[in-house]
Amino acid sequence: MAIEVPFDYENLCLGVLNAVKPDNITAPSGIEIEMECRNAVLRITVRGFDVGILTIRNTVDDIFMHLLSAYRVLQILTK
Repeated sequence: MAIEVPFDYENLCLGVLNAVKPDNITAPSGIEIEMECRNAVLRITVRGFDVGILTIRNTVDDIFMHLLSAYRVLQILTK
């Protein structure tokens, strides 16, 4: 599954990426997560190997929650 999240600024994209990337270390067994920022777009790829679709969905839900939290914090700090 591939997800693209556009940001207004490259720095904001990189800030969110750096904030959520450590969470990928604790991904469930069989889940691979790749993230990169390019042209102010955060690209997230989630792959599952021998896991159920619910495991992938729950992982994506967790990623979105972490993205939202990081984005909100960075928005407050940059005001």
